[in-house]
Amino acid sequence: MENSFEKDFTVVSSVTDPAGRLSIPGIFDLCMDLASEHAGRLGVGFDDMAARHAYWVAVRTRVRIYERPRLMERVRARTWPGEPGMVKCDRFYRLSRGDEILAEGRTEWIGQNTDTGRVMKIGEFGYPTELEHLPEKVCQERFTRFLDRPGPEDLLCRCTVGSRDIDMGRHMNNVAYVRLLLGTFSVAELEAMDVAEAEVSYVNACREGEELDVFRWRDGGGWRFLIQKAGDGSPAVQMALRLR
Repeated sequence: MENSFEKDFTVVSSVTDPAGRLSIPGIFDLCMDLASEHAGRLGVGFDDMAARHAYWVAVRTRVRIYERPRLMERVRARTWPGEPGMVKCDRFYRLSRGDEILAEGRTEWIGQNTDTGRVMKIGEFGYPTELEHLPEKVCQERFTRFLDRPGPEDLLCRCTVGSRDIDMGRHMNNVAYVRLLLGTFSVAELEAMDVAEAEVSYVNACREGEELDVFRWRDGGGWRFLIQKAGDGSPAVQMALRLR
């Protein structure tokens, strides 16, 4: 059983930003796609989980970026799971060009029951607990505890979750949040950014038709974001963007 998975890919125009670099959402997309493909090889892909009335939910993700490849460059992407706990699993990612590491990432996942919403134990949905996990880890610092809140002056806009945002779990896709938040910048701002790290905490799932308030404020040399449900004011997603 493969305890890691890797593949080569070409940076095409659909995943580049206005400056011709692999976009931040493109990096998140790549990580999620790799995770999905490898999970299928381990017997816990989307169809396997659905048969057990379960689905994967990303809780937190950190991506650290050293250099973003440009349009039509060939790069190699690799992913591997960490030793799971009782309910949580870490999955790691690495993007490289030859011997040069371009980006690394880590996502914390849980399995959730599709009928009840209950968080499931690892052994309940067929995860291969006999898998020999690699000791290698990246981005191992503690995830940020997002405790501070923006002021009313930090409210940028209100938007509605549309069908374009919804994935097979019938909730807003993980990367759709990242794309929404990066879309609050102008093209000139995005071109000037040298992003060192992006960290996202997924708090409450959003569904089609829900209205969301988007907040953005400065945090030292970077930016902080909050997506909040307009209906009850509950947080949906929090993100930190750290710049060099």
